[in-house]
Amino acid sequence: MGYRYFNSAKESLPREVKLTAVGDSLTQGVGDPTNKGGYTHLIRQKVTQTNPNVHLSTANYGISGETTDQINHRVVYSKRLAHSLREADMITITSGGNDLLKFWKANVVGLSKHQLDQKLTGYCQTYQTRVTRLFRNIRHLNRRAPIFVFGIYNPVYVYFPQVSYINDTVSNTNQITNKVIQQQHGMYFVSINKQLTDGQFTTAKSRKTLEEKAAASIIAENHDSPADIEQLLSGQPAQSNKYLSNDDHFHPNLKGYQIMTNRLYEQMAAHISWLKEE
Repeated sequence: MGYRYFNSAKESLPREVKLTAVGDSLTQGVGDPTNKGGYTHLIRQKVTQTNPNVHLSTANYGISGETTDQINHRVVYSKRLAHSLREADMITITSGGNDLLKFWKANVVGLSKHQLDQKLTGYCQTYQTRVTRLFRNIRHLNRRAPIFVFGIYNPVYVYFPQVSYINDTVSNTNQITNKVIQQQHGMYFVSINKQLTDGQFTTAKSRKTLEEKAAASIIAENHDSPADIEQLLSGQPAQSNKYLSNDDHFHPNLKGYQIMTNRLYEQMAAHISWLKEE
């Protein structure tokens, strides 16, 4: 069932819709060369262009580097953010990427596959507890607004395609996020993993070629974890993902944020009755 918030008695007036975006660097818009806020700016444009009778305003509460617990702390203790969430007609969330980044840096180096699997099990349990707490606290502040939650992606796949373990941890994190979403009403998952992870390497043939070119990289073929996670995450790769920023090879560029915007709009149009599908 779609969400309806507005009295149709004033059909001549535009619908005033408030979007509150909360989260990490993907909400803040890091990597957006226009410095306008990434998907939050683009979704406002898209909604207005596609729906001339709608006036969408956005409030961006994204802070780069924040983990799920840090975002939750702001939700609970920031009066300004809490007020914005209460007044919102729609809410978007980005979270989980920095949780996983901390896990990679702390655990990937020097552990066996068995040890990595054990560490990952513990991480998944902890992350599920944290993201459940965050979603419940946001829903407690606003019982009516639809909430759209972005998944995460693997920012280093194109540079180091042999490291399947990183892809696995990204998938696990997204599965947990989606599982917790299903336990809440009016909450929807926005998947961006496939497009932003694979970049322009969309076919099996192109991905195979990518792996062959990466065979001489810093990662030994007989070892499924990077020798140096810091080098992996901060090195200058020969191959680029066309949807990620050339500044850090990590955050989306404008094309990447456009992908996020399109995926968000698809979910919004599917679950909000007054939005037009493209």
